[in-house]
Amino acid sequence: DARPPQGTFYVLVRSPWEDDRAFISLLAEHDIFCLPGTVVELPGYFRISLTASDGMIERALPGFAAALEQAQA
Repeated sequence: DARPPQGTFYVLVRSPWEDDRAFISLLAEHDIFCLPGTVVELPGYFRISLTASDGMIERALPGFAAALEQAQA
């Protein structure tokens, strides 16, 4: 579940865990750094910057997959 941005350079994505800060910590273990939704009064979501290069996104995809697999275990 994602919310489309309204004139900005990020997308809000629903965290697989209710505790978005905990999921952000898990992402950080995979060298992926996002903003927890609680910081912008949207608990349960996290914010991904859309200003990353294609290479940065490609390098992050395995980390996202690993974190999601861990989150669903």
